[in-house]
Amino acid sequence: MQQATDFTVIIPTKARPALLERALRTVLAQTYPSFKVIVVDDGDGEGLEVAARLGDRRIAATSSDRAGQVAARKLGVTLAIGRWITFLDDDDWWEGQGHLRALADVLERTPGGQPVLAYGSGVMVEEGTGARLPFEARADWQSIRHDNTILVSSMAYPLPLHAQLGTFDAALPYYWDWDWYLRLAAAKVPFEVAGSAAARITCHPGNVSSDARAAERQANLETMRLKHGLGELKLKNHLSIAIERQG
Repeated sequence: MQQATDFTVIIPTKARPALLERALRTVLAQTYPSFKVIVVDDGDGEGLEVAARLGDRRIAATSSDRAGQVAARKLGVTLAIGRWITFLDDDDWWEGQGHLRALADVLERTPGGQPVLAYGSGVMVEEGTGARLPFEARADWQSIRHDNTILVSSMAYPLPLHAQLGTFDAALPYYWDWDWYLRLAAAKVPFEVAGSAAARITCHPGNVSSDARAAERQANLETMRLKHGLGELKLKNHLSIAIERQG
């Protein structure tokens, strides 16, 4: 029998063993006691090796057979147990020890057990220079139709929402997260800010939201726009949104 837990932390990874280990250690450092980590390796197995080397019983690891990052996340969801799901990308990390506690404070206080999306702020960190730019959490049902202002590595929600709304759209590899938030908004799931700014988001050319992938992202953005009946959308990423807000 599996031990009951609150959070399942899903970490998809591919060919970033050193960064994955950093991410995992920041999860293991959390003071909130009830969590399980699922590492989903979408590459050649480096992630499986890292998980095994750390030797912590709270970490489980599996392979997604190079099916892609959305498939890796979906596999993680199918393996999730407990009350809530949260994500941490392998090149990101949580600073400090209180991120899960801050998310739990929001998720536990919802009246009548109503499901909510809890999300926190974060900091964009430039690879190499270490330059930092704050990313302030600010989103609701209306704003999410114009910009994706929720960081994947900062948010959490109840696992049963997938039974109600399905899982992530594999046709939207660049915008699966924004699509999910839009579906939550359409289902009237409240968005609640958590008292955490722990998410550290690495900015580098390998990001799926990098400028090198602008043409593919633009096509995917149009697909999502049509799916949800949105107005005109400008191609952005979280770094450009953070810069825009500094304005």
